[in-house]
Amino acid sequence: MRLPTIRPAGIASDVPSPSWLLREGDTVFAVLEDTDEVASLRMVYRDVVGSDKSGGDSLKNREVTLEEISRVKLPAKSEPTHAAIAVDPQLGRHLITADYADGTVCVLPIGAGDVLGPVAQVLQGDPEHHGPLPAQEGRPHTHWILPLADGRVLTTDLGADRIYIHRWVGSRLVRTGFVSLAPGTGPRDIHVLPGPSGEFGEGGDWRIAVVDEWGCTVTILEPVDPDGGGIGRTKESGGEDGKDKEAAEEFWVAQTVSLGGDKGQHPDQAASLAFVPDALCLADPAENQGNLVSPFSRGHVYVGLRGSERIVTLYWDGSKLSRLAKEDENGWKGRGVSSGGKRPRHIKAVGNILIVANEISDNLSLFRAADDGEPVHLGDYPAGSPTVVLPLTGI
Repeated sequence: MRLPTIRPAGIASDVPSPSWLLREGDTVFAVLEDTDEVASLRMVYRDVVGSDKSGGDSLKNREVTLEEISRVKLPAKSEPTHAAIAVDPQLGRHLITADYADGTVCVLPIGAGDVLGPVAQVLQGDPEHHGPLPAQEGRPHTHWILPLADGRVLTTDLGADRIYIHRWVGSRLVRTGFVSLAPGTGPRDIHVLPGPSGEFGEGGDWRIAVVDEWGCTVTILEPVDPDGGGIGRTKESGGEDGKDKEAAEEFWVAQTVSLGGDKGQHPDQAASLAFVPDALCLADPAENQGNLVSPFSRGHVYVGLRGSERIVTLYWDGSKLSRLAKEDENGWKGRGVSSGGKRPRHIKAVGNILIVANEISDNLSLFRAADDGEPVHLGDYPAGSPTVVLPLTGI
């Protein structure tokens, strides 16, 4: 098996503090956290001729630089941490940002040539609702945006222990409900996991995985089927006193799985999640015979813990998330493996390769998800304070 390698190729763009990146076609959208801006960048390819290690025939490598298309200022002190692209019913494309400092959600139109327009809409956080922890600072902290195939848009509020639900009304985003998690949970990132059929589209049997920063857990949400004939079930109330009933009509908490986060003066924080389907790891396709769930619908989930600097491995069977061993048991199935550095802020799965961005130790660590799911350390590579990994030309 040829192992992936990473080599320095220079600076692709000098935009300031790009804490999140996403790609659509040949355009990269960057969230510039420290300057309260977002930018769109065009990918420009060029061929670079080099030589192999033996000094033999020349090798041609394709490198990418990023040319700025547009840059837009967000409201002051917003500190955007994440963004996603969503399409309204009138077929307008929008970049939606999660703004950590003030808990807002900003909506920006994407025009011809992927030029970003000025902020068209700002959804405010709710200062009346916040978690009990000092880190939640008694204020909302929006952290992640997740557009769903059915048109809804979910956002996490790490400060309020809520996941908000939005729908499009024309070209405007309207907040229609929320899901409340336990006080002090700190929902950070949200990802779609495949159900048994592997269908992600509208009407599919997908679930939602929530990375809980301060709870050091992963929460699984299921969409509620109002007719009682499909995925999920009807839940009478999402809260102890029934106040969250409206939210519970759309999603309910199916399970919560502990990551075994260390406590103490500097407690662990759950930071990122990546999913690698079994189909990308099975050495022998015959291993899947007799299994009713597609190998693309089940696989291993890898979650980073900042503090003890670990990667914890869980298993997703298409409908349920499980630990592989007790959380205090040594080894990759229990406590997990070293992230390869300090403060693993982002984990990116590329095939069965995991790239971990260790923000404080200034390095990327590569792991291969083995046939049994074990993250096997392949090597470390220098990178200045990496916060997000976005493949442009493959590895």
